[in-house]
Amino acid sequence: MRSTLVVLCTLLAACGGSGSGSNTGPTSTTLSVTVPSGTMVSGTTMQASATLNGVAATGVTWTSSDRDIIAVTNTGMLTAAQVGNVVITATSGSRQGTVAVSVTPGAPVEVRLWSGNLQSAAAGTNLAEPLCTVVVDANSNLIKGLVVTYAVATGGGTIAAPTAPTTNSQGIAISGLWKLGATTGQQTVTATYGTLPPFTFTATAQ
Repeated sequence: MRSTLVVLCTLLAACGGSGSGSNTGPTSTTLSVTVPSGTMVSGTTMQASATLNGVAATGVTWTSSDRDIIAVTNTGMLTAAQVGNVVITATSGSRQGTVAVSVTPGAPVEVRLWSGNLQSAAAGTNLAEPLCTVVVDANSNLIKGLVVTYAVATGGGTIAAPTAPTTNSQGIAISGLWKLGATTGQQTVTATYGTLPPFTFTATAQ
């Protein structure tokens, strides 16, 4: 009987039947992708990283769902350009991980024509279309919420309200109608934001 018990205890120990053993459970196979921030400013860079079970993953390839918005190198360096949202994907072997990143506009660099230039009308009357400009960053992203000031430069006409519109949800600053001065010939209006060079509209009074 004693020999039978010894054999039984030996088998239990070999199979982990003893209560003194530990069980760590299955190892995670999820590839984790991290970035310093979920938002980037156009024109900036940011380094993404990928880990597997807390250790830096090896043999990682990187892709962006839209390279026009954010481009990514084979080392995970992100470069933001156009405003929008992308998903960055890291792949290591059969494992994948993703992270969402959005891009916002950079600093304003230019006041640019949208519409309304080179119109003509009888002297002393309104032009048919309002004057429209946009303010853009270095990657030509339109910036919302900026006040653009319209002012008559030559010709003696007037601008109806608003003369200092804010760029709207589309990024466009729309003036009131321009009433030409009484003198025939070319007349001009400037559109200005901050210290940036103004854009000059030209119209012809007939």
